[in-house]
Amino acid sequence: MLCAKAKRQQQMFSVAKAKHQQQMFSVAKAKRQLQSAQSERKSTTRFGDDLVI
Repeated sequence: MLCAKAKRQQQMFSVAKAKHQQQMFSVAKAKRQLQSAQSERKSTTRFGDDLVI
């Protein structure tokens, strides 16, 4: 009985750990995408920005 309970607890811990790792990966991916979008926005030139008459 104790062995089965310990096994279930280990499985629950493993599932919780995997969910946490997946969440951290998703957050890191979103941060990278946001950073990339911001730097891309800064590097693009707009029409009329360097227009000298």
